[in-house]
Amino acid sequence: MPETEPAANTRKGASTREKRDKAKRQLLEALTLLPNFAKLVARLTVSPEVPAREKAILAATIAYLAMPVDLIPDFIPVVGEIDDIYLVALVLQRLINVAGEDVVLKNWDGDPAVLSIIRQVLEAATKFLPKQVRQALAGRVKG
Repeated sequence: MPETEPAANTRKGASTREKRDKAKRQLLEALTLLPNFAKLVARLTVSPEVPAREKAILAATIAYLAMPVDLIPDFIPVVGEIDDIYLVALVLQRLINVAGEDVVLKNWDGDPAVLSIIRQVLEAATKFLPKQVRQALAGRVKG
């Protein structure tokens, strides 16, 4: 029996919803690591292996995390913290590109899978953060 148009659209909608649900789970898991990521950023700020320009970006990230006012306020459940974890992931990805994965891994206490977590956060956050917020955060990281 041939597939009808509405059935195909329903399946496509379910697939999109499943992807969004998976992204949400990944972000919620990553949010539990936010304190560890903040500690990692702080360590990298004083690491002799990190170039001065990158240290300035890391320090600005710490300041942003400490600020009570964000692009999306933290009092908004989940979404309010996604901009924080997204910014940290952007900064760490930049640092990986500049200084190498080993610098990040040396300063990380946990599972070496942190590198894949960073990539997952960057991808998953695109499903939740408005484009303007992602662009504003990326603009801060480009330095």
